Amino acid sequence: MKGKVLVVDDDELLLDFLQENLSMNDYDVAAFDSPVQATSHMEENPVDLVVTDVKMNEMTGDDVLSHVQKNHPGTGVIMMTGFGNVAHAVRALQKGAFDYITKPFKAKEILFRVDRYFDSDFELNVFQNNRIDRTTPKKGKDEANSETSSSSGKIKFIGDDPQIKKLLNILPSIAQNDAPVMIQGESGTGKEVFAHLIHDKSARSDKPYIKINCANLPKELVESTLFGHVKGAFTGAISDREGAFHEADGGTLLLDEITEIDITVQAKLLRVLQEKEFYRVGSQKPVQCDVRIIATSNRNIAQAIADDQFREDLYYRLNVFPISIPALRNRKGDIPLLVQHFVNHYTDKYDLEDKEVSDELMDHLMGKDWHGNVRELENKIHRGVILSQDSSVITMNHVVKNLFAKVDIEVSGEVLSDLPLMSIEDMELQLIKKALEHTQGNQKEAAKILGISDRTIRKRPLNYLPIWVVFNFAGTNR
Repeated sequence: MKGKVLVVDDDELLLDFLQENLSMNDYDVAAFDSPVQATSHMEENPVDLVVTDVKMNEMTGDDVLSHVQKNHPGTGVIMMTGFGNVAHAVRALQKGAFDYITKPFKAKEILFRVDRYFDSDFELNVFQNNRIDRTTPKKGKDEANSETSSSSGKIKFIGDDPQIKKLLNILPSIAQNDAPVMIQGESGTGKEVFAHLIHDKSARSDKPYIKINCANLPKELVESTLFGHVKGAFTGAISDREGAFHEADGGTLLLDEITEIDITVQAKLLRVLQEKEFYRVGSQKPVQCDVRIIATSNRNIAQAIADDQFREDLYYRLNVFPISIPALRNRKGDIPLLVQHFVNHYTDKYDLEDKEVSDELMDHLMGKDWHGNVRELENKIHRGVILSQDSSVITMNHVVKNLFAKVDIEVSGEVLSDLPLMSIEDMELQLIKKALEHTQGNQKEAAKILGISDRTIRKRPLNYLPIWVVFNFAGTNR
């Protein structure tokens, strides 16, 4: 199991949906329609994450958040509501909620947020939530050989590939100045790890390191999160709030996936870079700031500029030090190093004996294209360490079981391929049909691939479904 999740919502239909969706994706889920019962359950049954509604009769979501922070400080909270507004979202995030999602939402949206919470505990942490994340570096010992580590001993960029060595060789020069840095690369390559190393080896290392994930920040929260707001700036703004630039003053601000920021806010970012000052939302008084900007993107920025989704002048302001992190498939010689690193990390994490990877599995890992890059490799090794249990060798069977192979990215790509232009409704039916054909009529597996509930599949007209599925339905209804 990936982790223990407690779901609280007085809407029984939504509760069933969340429990089924998360359980299908290997989470151990406890679900309650009563927040009082849920908080009591936590006393005897520790959980990793609480997903709670905001508006409930016995307790509010804010009450649940306060209870968790007071009594279970190691547990995260994701809040969901159909009554969301900007002010409440800001308050929830600033109070310490990991994330905030507004109903209605799709299965893949809530799953993405839950996955991201558990990913955020890993050393290669490239999934950050949309709150203001503060990192205080600690002093520690340097790691050896091909590992570049931060002064904390936790942030590492592993690799002996010539491309990686070049990056690590120029790292000190980049770190020891205040010029903006633009880091590009596919998702999962380690852009944020490299960004953290830049801060950690800079003269600002003892100052704040603030991380904002622009891709997952609600549009209406972007400006307030970055620059703060004053009381009365918008409905529900009952007090002044400081933003990320204020929090990062003297230190470093990482804008992860910066190309996702709204074009109107980009103009204000450009002003900060040029004038070293910003305005809080609702204020005409400039605020001076001393912040180094590091930006990342997994998009084709030239295309984003051509599509008028990213300002060309902002790009050139940020691109003083352009860094490109290579995809894992372009540095496969580093795979054995990364595998050993992750094996060591997770055996230590779970207090297990030393393990090694079988030759067959290593050959398999070396032969993959790794569209998910280092993050995908880490997840597979994590899985292998857990499933190998007392065995000293991690084999193909521990990592590439049929149960998992059916939901690989390659499978999803196959399901989505070769569809002609059609209406959204017809496309949905065709996708369901293709998924069921691929899974030989297994509704739960098809639903998992598509990120929907198997109840959704059962509601589709029978004439759209493969013949063996129709027979299954008929047999079930007899």
